[in-house]
Amino acid sequence: MNPIVGKILTFFILIGVGFTIKKVRLVDDSFTKGLSTFVLYVTLPALVIDSMQFQFSFEMLSSSLILFLSGGFLYTFLWIVGLVVVRLLKLEGKARAVVLYASLLGNVAYMGYPVVEMLLGKEGLFYTGVFNIWFNVLTWTAGVRIIAGGEFGKRKKCLLNPGIISLLIGLFLFVFSIPLPSFLDESLSMLGECTVPLAMVIAGITLAGAKMKSVLGDQRVIVYSLFKLLAVPLTVFFFLQLVELPGVVEKILIIMSAMPAAANTSIFARIYDSDYDLASRLIASSTFFSLVSIPVIISLFD
Repeated sequence: MNPIVGKILTFFILIGVGFTIKKVRLVDDSFTKGLSTFVLYVTLPALVIDSMQFQFSFEMLSSSLILFLSGGFLYTFLWIVGLVVVRLLKLEGKARAVVLYASLLGNVAYMGYPVVEMLLGKEGLFYTGVFNIWFNVLTWTAGVRIIAGGEFGKRKKCLLNPGIISLLIGLFLFVFSIPLPSFLDESLSMLGECTVPLAMVIAGITLAGAKMKSVLGDQRVIVYSLFKLLAVPLTVFFFLQLVELPGVVEKILIIMSAMPAAANTSIFARIYDSDYDLASRLIASSTFFSLVSIPVIISLFD
């Protein structure tokens, strides 16, 4: 069996587990919320730190800088795409804010890390952590401004969140080539390995809670999904054929551009009294469609 096909099937099975346990009511919303918090604050930071346990090299540092700068261009492109989508759909007010937010910020953590690990291994996770600096900062700055209309009550969190903190720790250890004690390294590794299956189970639980008939009947959802999951990553892929970047950088950019709506889109919509129903539909639909679109995009890799 083709290795990529095998990894995709693994991806489907893990999501299927989450979908099933939700449908048979083995879990409830409080369980899902607690599990999501555990992944965000414990296993994902452990995964980030553990993935950066490499001996310092200028080659990796150079590729990281290239990826970081490229990430800035990618997010600028995503912002422009978001403006195009809301204009096409003639959205205003809260609906416009939610679609803009979901267009700019994809699920680069909960789904991004697992997909990258399955395809590129530990080195890919290292670069994903660097790329996700943009996500962590933009979430608590531009993201809040978009969905809350300029309310910056949680602005300090742009630099004080699990993603940024774990990344800074990992980069510090990498730059100064500081090896962790074996017992600590093994503990982080074991916790980090939980991220992929747990994140996929959470995605399955999210899908199980969606009423797909109402989702598929929403024009906003369909147009958004087509742009977010196909138009954007295909454009990024063909553009990268025209420039010369390190192979791992190209793959990270393409994979990250293909991610569905960020899981926290609905959380922020609820916190800031925006269109929570639309946010939930965008997450459910794009996550569902991404089960097909991500393998399609991945198949373009050499």
